[in-house]
Amino acid sequence: MALTTAQVTAAKAEAKEYLEYSTQVLCLALGVDPAAVTASYTNPEASGTEFYIAHECLRKQLAALGALA
Repeated sequence: MALTTAQVTAAKAEAKEYLEYSTQVLCLALGVDPAAVTASYTNPEASGTEFYIAHECLRKQLAALGALA
């Protein structure tokens, strides 16, 4: 069963809203300025360090958000 155009549009809007909120919260938790991050965000932490995985999550969320825009 295929989704209608309206369903796809609604799903994208909901995903974008969730990602915007989640990105905002993660930025605040990591001490990153939410207004300064973009889809081209790079992880400032070295692999294996304490916050590497959290920054990778933020990077992936920003990329997904950029893809929905």
